[in-house]
Amino acid sequence: MILSKVKKQMRMVTPFKKVVVGVSGGADSMALAHIMIKLGYDVTIAHLNHGLRGKESDGDEKFVKMMAKKWDVSAITLKIRIPKKGNLENNARLLRYDFLEKTRNQEKAEYIAVAHHLDDQIESIIMHMLRGAGARGMQGMYFAKGKIIRPLLSVTKNEILSYLKENKIKFRTDKTNFDIKYKRNNLRHVLIPALKKRFPSLEKKLLQLSEISKKKIAVTEKQAKIWIKKYVTDKTFEIKDFLKSSDDVQSEILFILAGYEDVYSADIIRLKEFIKRGITGKLTNIGNTFFRTAYGKVTISDKSVKSEKLTKVKLTGGGIMWGNWKIKYSGDADVYVRQWKKGDRFEPCGMRGSKKLQDFFTDKKIPAHERNTIPIIVDPNDKILSISDIRIAKGGEFLKKCLQINKI
Repeated sequence: MILSKVKKQMRMVTPFKKVVVGVSGGADSMALAHIMIKLGYDVTIAHLNHGLRGKESDGDEKFVKMMAKKWDVSAITLKIRIPKKGNLENNARLLRYDFLEKTRNQEKAEYIAVAHHLDDQIESIIMHMLRGAGARGMQGMYFAKGKIIRPLLSVTKNEILSYLKENKIKFRTDKTNFDIKYKRNNLRHVLIPALKKRFPSLEKKLLQLSEISKKKIAVTEKQAKIWIKKYVTDKTFEIKDFLKSSDDVQSEILFILAGYEDVYSADIIRLKEFIKRGITGKLTNIGNTFFRTAYGKVTISDKSVKSEKLTKVKLTGGGIMWGNWKIKYSGDADVYVRQWKKGDRFEPCGMRGSKKLQDFFTDKKIPAHERNTIPIIVDPNDKILSISDIRIAKGGEFLKKCLQINKI
């Protein structure tokens, strides 16, 4: 029964494909590894020893290596220390998937198989509901996401245990999985059994909800990707264009731009409010993705933008790279490129008097975090001849014929 279910789930992944199977040594992953081998896949077992349970963790690693040898498949193991700063469970998960992906690349495997099953799916949906997740959270897990596959997603825990018993497959038991002081364990061993007893159709209803949510997200995700392609340029978009979209599409746009992983509904609500306020110079983030509002626009980056120190450089023929700019100069006079400095003034060509460069940037609605990256062309006496290719200053008229500036 279990083999036919997994075979059906795996119909898009033909046998003999190379697959890295994440194996902890527990019941679920041991069943998964054995089933994948039995169905004809080229299996490499990968085990991460996080060392959180001392000698027991080392025992898990030893056991996995022994079983891999017995089954005549290769096993790759790694022992690590998990950073104690932040969420320990999340840190462990991130390190585990990083290890599995490195192993997949090393082994030139097609997929990574993990042992999430039907009971895990129900737990995940309820966990997301309790966190106040929207339709995205209600989807639960997918059979395939990128290179990660979940062959046991249609199989119950009881079916897994029966399979292990029938095939006389040993497994390790992590006692911490039964400690109900942990939220997920409490859900698994207390709340869900009580709910199932009171509502026998709970599992069926939640899986229906999952399918409805997946269909809804598929539609809004498609609309969001079209919007991003149309309106996001150089990781920047107009707030007014964003606000014209429906609330669901706005959420999906932000899920995509933030990178999907570890993004909760509360993060998206907070980010939408931040964008609506649109205060120039303000910055917020979701994980390692930063959003900055300035002059009616939102700019996205993978780091908190800091003032980059760029060296003053003499321009010569042939062109140079300066920051994110390619500058070509073919004139005879000595000219240089540098960053703007506090107190900089210049005399705009065609105007009387001088102007503060800071005021010029404000007039042009150039955000403060971008100003240090704009090339300022000066003469040997440090007199400003041109602000990038935006404005020529008095004395810099000759640059029109011999200076090309392009952002890369």
